[in-house]
Amino acid sequence: MAEHRNGNVKNTNGKASAATNTYTINLENFSKRLKMFYSHWSEYNDDLWGASDALAIATPPTSEDLRYLKSSALNIWLVGYEFPETIMVFTKKQIHFLCSQKKASLLDAVKKSAKEAVGVEVVMHVKPKNDDGVGLMDNIFEAVNAQSNSNGHAPVVGHIAREAPEGKLLETWAEKLKNANFELSDVTNGFSSLFAVKDNTELTNVKKAAFLASSVMRSFVVPKLEKIIDEEKKVSHSSLMDDTEKTILEPARIKVKLKAENNLQAETKNPKTQKFSVLLADTVIVGEEVPEIVTVSSSKAVKDVAYSFNEDDEEEDERPKVKSETRSRGTTLSKATLRSDNQEMSKEELRRQHQAELARQKNEETARRLAGGGSISTDNRGAGKTIGDVIAYKNVNDLPPPRGLMIQIDQKNEAILLPIYGTMVPFHVATVKSVSSQQDSNRNCYIRIIFNVPGTPFSPHDSTTQKFQGSIYLKEVSFRSKDPRHISEAVQLIKTLRRQVASRESERAERATLVTQEKLQVAGAKFKPIRLSDLWIRPAFGGRGRKLTGSLEGHTNGFRYSTSRPDERVDVMYRNIKHAFFQPSEKEMITVLHFHLHNHIMVGNKKTKDVQFYIEVMDVVQTLGGGKRSAYDPDEIEEEQRERDRKNKINMDFQNFVNRVNDLWGQPQFKALDLEFDQPLRELGFHGVPHKASAFIVPTSSCLVELIETPFVVITLNEIEIVNLERVGLGQKNFDMTIVFKDFKKDVFRIDSIPSTSLDGIKEWLDTTDLKYYESRLNLNWRPILKTITDDPEKFIEDGGWEFLNMEVSDSDSGTEESDQGYEPSDVQSDSGSEDDDANSESLVESEDDEDEDSEEDSEEEGKTWEELEREATYADREKGDDSDSEEERTRRKMKAFGKARAPDKRNPGGHLPKRTKLR
Repeated sequence: MAEHRNGNVKNTNGKASAATNTYTINLENFSKRLKMFYSHWSEYNDDLWGASDALAIATPPTSEDLRYLKSSALNIWLVGYEFPETIMVFTKKQIHFLCSQKKASLLDAVKKSAKEAVGVEVVMHVKPKNDDGVGLMDNIFEAVNAQSNSNGHAPVVGHIAREAPEGKLLETWAEKLKNANFELSDVTNGFSSLFAVKDNTELTNVKKAAFLASSVMRSFVVPKLEKIIDEEKKVSHSSLMDDTEKTILEPARIKVKLKAENNLQAETKNPKTQKFSVLLADTVIVGEEVPEIVTVSSSKAVKDVAYSFNEDDEEEDERPKVKSETRSRGTTLSKATLRSDNQEMSKEELRRQHQAELARQKNEETARRLAGGGSISTDNRGAGKTIGDVIAYKNVNDLPPPRGLMIQIDQKNEAILLPIYGTMVPFHVATVKSVSSQQDSNRNCYIRIIFNVPGTPFSPHDSTTQKFQGSIYLKEVSFRSKDPRHISEAVQLIKTLRRQVASRESERAERATLVTQEKLQVAGAKFKPIRLSDLWIRPAFGGRGRKLTGSLEGHTNGFRYSTSRPDERVDVMYRNIKHAFFQPSEKEMITVLHFHLHNHIMVGNKKTKDVQFYIEVMDVVQTLGGGKRSAYDPDEIEEEQRERDRKNKINMDFQNFVNRVNDLWGQPQFKALDLEFDQPLRELGFHGVPHKASAFIVPTSSCLVELIETPFVVITLNEIEIVNLERVGLGQKNFDMTIVFKDFKKDVFRIDSIPSTSLDGIKEWLDTTDLKYYESRLNLNWRPILKTITDDPEKFIEDGGWEFLNMEVSDSDSGTEESDQGYEPSDVQSDSGSEDDDANSESLVESEDDEDEDSEEDSEEEGKTWEELEREATYADREKGDDSDSEEERTRRKMKAFGKARAPDKRNPGGHLPKRTKLR
């Protein structure tokens, strides 16, 4: 029996009813839509209807599943009901129905209307109850052949190819249709185009349905969900769905009356949504002039539809178990297949095909960029930084009066006075490279001062040394004293003074390179600033006073962070923000707002591109006292609940702030900035060592970030050229990730010691973000590789571009290539990379001095002689220009690069990998 989907239909004029049926067909609608159907078929037959001579539509049996079938849609569109297990065949002169007696008696009413509307005859083929209908099907095929205009060719019959036959009748029909002398054509697109244009009746129904759906969502679903969340109840999706369906079927429950006088016209005064805002939850009527959003009454603003809350600690503890179980299942079922009608293909195979296509695109893109001169310039990684003229005293008379022949420190003039041959000789503290002291067995104390000398490695090239290049410089001086207290005091004063001068010079140099920012426009009386209070800032302001929290305010064109101290203020302009992140506290102790900037700014006396504001959601340090408290202690339970409430409140306050800022950034004047707070995707995160400590690194939609440990990691995905996964395989428990940037002047970024269990997840993430990745068994030394590419880009392209990293292609040549390349422990590369990063953000003099202090103190402890120091200088000179050093000299250089770390085992130059040194 036909399924009635239009509710109660009253008999009105223009409707016919069969004598034995309660169903009625709206003959006026039938006539109008049949005309539209035949007109559309005739006009677009070649484009949409496959040049068909006849259209065969078979409706499957009823099903409890909600299905969207073109055959059912045609039934309802034409006659108002769905006729299951019914076959309709349309020709230019006839319409054939193959169905049961009851359905035929109902459809008899359309015969006259069809004849009057388009001049076609309706022919009924009534199938007896136990008949398979084969004879009736043959009669329909004969009629199609008789009426076709194929001129000797097989008639073209259009059908809906995507709908598989269901039930015995339709399976028999599909088999006979396939074996008949017909040419079949898919007409799905024709019906899609036909149904897309709505008449007035359909538009009224769409508006009523949209109004009802919006009302149910606003008046029933949202309050119901809020109540469930507030009362912490557990309600299944199915029960909520059933309640919602009941409310839709009984609109009176929410006081909705679908009358003609209801205001169903969708209007919006919001400039954001007037032109283009369309969500998946919207129903839009596309008119001739402007589109009409009929679900506008249900708000879709983030603040109205987003909820932020954390689950109990117990559920959080269960999450890692589920994740680990999923991963363990993923390792055993690594060949999980995707089902399709024709074949089965593994995820790995799909990923491999996608990566091959990405490799081709990446090589073409790199070739275009290199051919245009992009990323080709001189390598300035080792360029020395300069400091200003160092002048201790302009005149001899300015020297302080001597206090005997002993070392003096003049802090006012930043000078050290040393007794040399009975005369006090001044040296500016900036010329001191390092200072150290030691005591021998005879209670004699020695102080050793090493100066910056032109021509030695890691010495700064200031303007003074450039002016007097032919002069003779004092490299080192040592003094002996019987007063250990004076020696210790002198060493401490010199180091403190050096640090102060280095910090001042560094800040001066950094401020000179800053890009001028626009002025902050403070919000006036009309616009109340968006405010978030009690925040800490990183990097922190300098000074020795007690650190204070401050407030972050969103003004007209930027943020301002300020504390109660007048000199502690930071302005972050919206135009200077490259990426904005919001990371709520889940397993961390802090909730974070992080801004990664286009250009550096000064925070206190620090130059930075990353500014972070955070709140500690709970005390990092807890008082330990008394005995072990019971898990069922009421005070303990209450304290844990307070901590959860505090964390939820802080996360909610941050979320509200972020929502308001996102709404502000959505205004037309900020559209060009394309700003929106991004949130890290914890489920895609992995552990690794980006600098010197292990951290949890998390992807976002546009970046790869680590926002908890310092220094922060923010890598923009569209700036990445390729990713090389190193030390993969060989039974390793972890591997390394090397990120090569499109700007070849930039050092690669390394993330070391990633657990091998994260390998598949990282590959999947890289593949879904269209990033080309390679795998290698060894760590590569990337500086000479990038230099080779930039020196001869044409040769790089001719040799296949990045495909030299493809293990599958180059396995046969890997033995010779890897032996030539040599093994470079990843920590050396990582350390050098982090040093360069630090050099960009920290003071040059401070970082170099600290590094040189450590190295000199180490050398002092080892008791190096003048001959050893001269030999090291010779090795350093060779390292700059001589490529034909012996194996022993290369090993020494590697030992020097490692510092205190062990050198690679010479007994194992190839084959098995030596144990990696850890510099943490």
